[in-house]
Amino acid sequence: MSRFYALPHETRRAHPGLLLDKFLDLDEPEWREVAGRKLDDAVYRLAYQRWESHWRDGAPEGRLVVKGRVRGRLAVGLGAKGVLEVGLRLNHSYGTPVIPGSAVKGVLSGAIEDAELKSFLFGSEESMGFVGFQDAWWVPESKSPLAMDVMTVHHPHYYSGSGAPSDADNPNPVQFLSVRGMFLFVADAPSGAWRGYVEKLLMKTLEQRGIGAKTAAGYGRFVFGG
Repeated sequence: MSRFYALPHETRRAHPGLLLDKFLDLDEPEWREVAGRKLDDAVYRLAYQRWESHWRDGAPEGRLVVKGRVRGRLAVGLGAKGVLEVGLRLNHSYGTPVIPGSAVKGVLSGAIEDAELKSFLFGSEESMGFVGFQDAWWVPESKSPLAMDVMTVHHPHYYSGSGAPSDADNPNPVQFLSVRGMFLFVADAPSGAWRGYVEKLLMKTLEQRGIGAKTAAGYGRFVFGG
């Protein structure tokens, strides 16, 4: 049953965050109520325009503002705690997909092998880093950023440690929401030269390694430019 009763016209107005957190039926989740929903309403477009203008207008020399498009699908917040088996990271106010700045920082930090360079850029236990990252906002467009996806656990007993894998096992398909579309990435570096370095690092890492969950399966890859 649903956690809160709501009339159909009320759930149609609710943003995906509310649907997932409050109104989605736990016994038989209707993912179609959320997937495919257009999120480019006037309120979010205005909020996004203000967000982008804030970082672009009068930007210091070391500021990086760049857009990248998901090549395929992105799974962000999949392991977040919640009553559902799978999670999705959404903007609390607008219900739109967002990539936390901490996630961007983490994946870029993991791409650097030089310990001193990593400490300088991203910080350590003894000092703060010289590069700061903002959350990456979804760039509004008419196509919905949310899409249905599925992952199938073929040997649930084996993965839970209660038995050996067998051809007689029953696969357990799990539905979840993945993300597509374009995102705006913002970072502040100590100088223009370092901004160029961080920009190249960001593009190369997200193009080749990806970000979020299931990157080994090809999720979270980005393309920049064009």
